[in-house]
Amino acid sequence: MPETPHASEGQIWPPALLQQYDARTITVARGGVVFSQGDPATALFIVREGQVKMVSVNEHGREFMQGVFGPGQTFGEPPFFAHQAYPASAVAVSDAEVWRLDRDNAERLLREHPGVHLALTRVLSTRLLYKSMMLSEIAVEEARHRVEALLDFWNEERTGGADRFLVPFTRQQMADMTGLRIETVVRVLRVLEADGRLTRDGRAVVWHPRARPA
Repeated sequence: MPETPHASEGQIWPPALLQQYDARTITVARGGVVFSQGDPATALFIVREGQVKMVSVNEHGREFMQGVFGPGQTFGEPPFFAHQAYPASAVAVSDAEVWRLDRDNAERLLREHPGVHLALTRVLSTRLLYKSMMLSEIAVEEARHRVEALLDFWNEERTGGADRFLVPFTRQQMADMTGLRIETVVRVLRVLEADGRLTRDGRAVVWHPRARPA
């Protein structure tokens, strides 16, 4: 997410700029932890390769996924800027490389490049809107509506509202992001497929936001 609402976040963080401010890369194997819930937030992180998810775990061991981040995307920024501890853990979904920019260098980069600062502000604003929307969905909406809202939001964010959206999430990830059980998500996806709002293209799942239920 982006300098403009639908541009790639990678445009914000060119490697040459990060290297200029002494960012270093760390390698994390699939399932490895970049930082843990409760750790102090002392650096800014940007995905270089692979995917990283932010997850929090409640006292009963239930996992809630706050987001999945790919190349060029930052993660864990709010506690970094607030000088607080991380409220969630960052875990590699696949083998990943991550840029790590220490606080002093990150703050200097943002001061000296106001365009980057503005673009990051837009990214964080979009994420706040997403979290507000999902909190409302989880509080009052039934399962199908939650899944549809999730897919509609990311279609708008990633493509600008295309008629056809390749779903980038697994069923488990959709369950984690909507507060549903995976069995419920599977049932909802079957209903959406029967209604023609979801189709399959090989192993890929395609969302058709403007398709009317059959």
